[in-house]
Amino acid sequence: MAKRTKSDFWKKNGIVIIAMAIIIFVVVFTNIPKLFDLLKTENHLGYSVTQKAETSGNSLAYSVSREALTKDAIITLTNNARALNGLPPLKENQLLNTIAESRAQDMLAKQYFAHVSPTGQQASDTAQGVGYHYKVIAENIGSGDFYTNQKIVDGWMQSPGHRANILSTEVHEIGAAVLKGKMKGEETYITVQIFGLQSMPVSQNICVAPSKDLLGDINLKKAEIESLKGQLDRLKNELDTERESLEKDRRYLDGDNQKIEKINVRIKTYNEKNNWFGRILEEAKAKSAVMSSMVSEYNKMLQVYNDCEASH
Repeated sequence: MAKRTKSDFWKKNGIVIIAMAIIIFVVVFTNIPKLFDLLKTENHLGYSVTQKAETSGNSLAYSVSREALTKDAIITLTNNARALNGLPPLKENQLLNTIAESRAQDMLAKQYFAHVSPTGQQASDTAQGVGYHYKVIAENIGSGDFYTNQKIVDGWMQSPGHRANILSTEVHEIGAAVLKGKMKGEETYITVQIFGLQSMPVSQNICVAPSKDLLGDINLKKAEIESLKGQLDRLKNELDTERESLEKDRRYLDGDNQKIEKINVRIKTYNEKNNWFGRILEEAKAKSAVMSSMVSEYNKMLQVYNDCEASH
């Protein structure tokens, strides 16, 4: 038998080999995208969390946006909690709002967190001061770096005592306040809820004159505010004079270390006095708000009394 040459082999089988190579090429390369898709696909089960990214320089930081914390939201969420427990909503009362804000201001001003102030005052005393005549009064307080109004109410609902106040059937009205300030040097939010049930109204057949005690309290509060205004005026004059003097003296330091040291001491004293001015100003604002509510309540009582007298 004659020996086959390579040339004869390719003549007989070359077409078949080339056809098979083409088929293999098509199958492999047309499936590569699907293979890549398979490698890039990940299956996730459960919940997803999306965070907001913020760039700062060359770094990437994640931040959580803070919800506006307000008394209105606190009152709404409190009534939602009552509704979930089959209870009627509480009615917002402006005097109770005033009491709540006054209590929060007092905590920040006197740097305490409790139902009784260092001077022995509590919510019931503030209620009497603003003319809220109550049969029942209760208070919830909170302190922290809250990001949502719901977190504030949830915190109270998880505490037996605070929860009892929110779900009480003995109160009909509510007031609230949310204030931001420094407590022990740290930025924090002070939140207050005041719950109340007013005492039974006096018979409409009897004309009751406005409370002399309330009028006396108004005059006393007015005197306190005038005293604070006097302090503020004196401090402002002193601060203005000292600031002008500092600005003048700073121009003639000439690198003298002794002069620089003395003026730094004066600047420190100036800043301390300026901080004291700010604290007195906040106290005056708080007292003015309380007095405004007291005057409003007195005028209402006076109007009721005058209408009653006119009807007889």
